[in-house]
Amino acid sequence: MRHLITAAALAATVGFAATASAADCDRECLSGVMDQYLAALKAHDPSALPVTRNVKYTENGVRLNLGDGLWQTMTEATDYRITVIDDEAQQVGLLAIINENGNRHFFATRLKVEKGEKVSEIENLIARNVGGGGGMGNTDLTEPSPRFSEETPPEKRLARGELADIANHYFTGLDTENSGKNVPFSDQCQRRENGGIMANNPDAPEDSMQRRSCREQFDTGFSVIVTDIRERRFEVVDRVKGLAFGWGFFDHNGSVEKFSNTPSGELVDVAPMFRQPFSFYIAEIFEIEDGKIRQIEAALTTVPYEMESGW
Repeated sequence: MRHLITAAALAATVGFAATASAADCDRECLSGVMDQYLAALKAHDPSALPVTRNVKYTENGVRLNLGDGLWQTMTEATDYRITVIDDEAQQVGLLAIINENGNRHFFATRLKVEKGEKVSEIENLIARNVGGGGGMGNTDLTEPSPRFSEETPPEKRLARGELADIANHYFTGLDTENSGKNVPFSDQCQRRENGGIMANNPDAPEDSMQRRSCREQFDTGFSVIVTDIRERRFEVVDRVKGLAFGWGFFDHNGSVEKFSNTPSGELVDVAPMFRQPFSFYIAEIFEIEDGKIRQIEAALTTVPYEMESGW
């Protein structure tokens, strides 16, 4: 069954997150907490990060003890990083490239900060490119699009619920509409997944999907291979930079045999990878300008079909 999140329900969820705790940690403070977390990971020392007694930690959807998993193997956070700061919800997110014992991976994380600057939630996604299903893309990149660091003029800043709703239209366009007709795409929209430019790529072959714009891709109807997009969450929304950080799962049940890859509706065979049940666990940052999705950056990895997030 497909899950459709209404704008009202999504706004209510985002609004609750924004008022659930007092804004004790400002933007500079939240950025510092993220730096402290990365330093603690690199040092393999969870005691270097102030946490609550009931801190919850997951890695690729699996709940682990603090100090397990990436805590033992992360060796460096590179200069490739996008930070999303939400001082209203007291959360901070990051999409970056890390080095794990000589392997470079795309990495996404979300931290929730409680009063006293203690971390109560840590959610990690690591697209491990060695046997981990996240090998697509380009981990040799040195810096993300500068658009993710630009501030929106105060008079143009949207509410948290508005930013989340715009980004959620993207998921709905893929999941239940299979088109871009209701997705507020900018004509210049570009999408990267694990560093690879997957939409509006000027260097891709003329007739390839990667060369097409974000909207043109949606209008082919290719997304019928995505049989559900579930557990959508926009817990980290940065009004200052116009960013909505979404997390969720793309399910593929493997039953779709053919799909369209042109606006004319020409049918082609689904690739063997998508003819078997599996899911993508995805963390996706939407940069929104003048109410339209301008830039998208995602980290994703394969997980068992219909796996739960742990949240």
